[in-house]
Amino acid sequence: MKRRIAYVPGTSFIHRLHPLVKVAWLTGLTVLVFLVTRSWIVLGVVALSLGLLGVSRVSLKGRRGTRVLLITAFMLGALQLAFRQGGTTVLQAGPLTITGEGVEAALYVAGRFMSVVLLSYVFVFTTEPGDLAYALMRAGLPYRYGFALVTALRLVPIFEAEAETVYEAQLARGIGHDVRSPRRVLGWVRQLVMPVLSSALGKVDTLAVSMEGRGFGRYPHRTFLRKTQFGWLDATSLAALAVLLIGTMLLS
Repeated sequence: MKRRIAYVPGTSFIHRLHPLVKVAWLTGLTVLVFLVTRSWIVLGVVALSLGLLGVSRVSLKGRRGTRVLLITAFMLGALQLAFRQGGTTVLQAGPLTITGEGVEAALYVAGRFMSVVLLSYVFVFTTEPGDLAYALMRAGLPYRYGFALVTALRLVPIFEAEAETVYEAQLARGIGHDVRSPRRVLGWVRQLVMPVLSSALGKVDTLAVSMEGRGFGRYPHRTFLRKTQFGWLDATSLAALAVLLIGTMLLS
């Protein structure tokens, strides 16, 4: 079974960064790759993202979505190579003409797609959902919305695991899922969704009773068991981000 795209506990300096600092890095670099027009800058962001994954000791091997990421990036680049004309001819293979402008566009488009996805991977792999929600609540987000965010982030993997359990149980009982008829596809979806939905409603009901018993929402403010502090590492990281963004924009 492939590993999920979820938080991976670790002790790297990226794990220790304040969640909002990582949000700033994710937002800043994502905006950067859409503003610049140079492929080498986009490829630099891709290399930086892979380097951050290496520092975090997180491997993409066997992760869900990795193959889709590579195939999509390849297809985006191939479309640019095939249809983008201009500049000097690099390769002539029958009716296919690959030009310098096509190579530049392929690297830019594919690299931009990969950089956005890889930056998101870095953020998800190194940021504990609870810490992110608590940081947002301390920054002014009402704790009702923060609790909703925490609950959603924690329940989604649970529901995904239950869906896999239901799927494997149905396979063990001889229910075929390799169907092509639209009618049978709808029946398969119903057989998969109904048990998961029933389990989800039960968990939500239990959670609601627990929250009501603990007086959730009675007070306008709440306390926190874990507090994320803004330290010198976070200040240094923000300064490095500012220098990187300004320097890159000037060079481009």
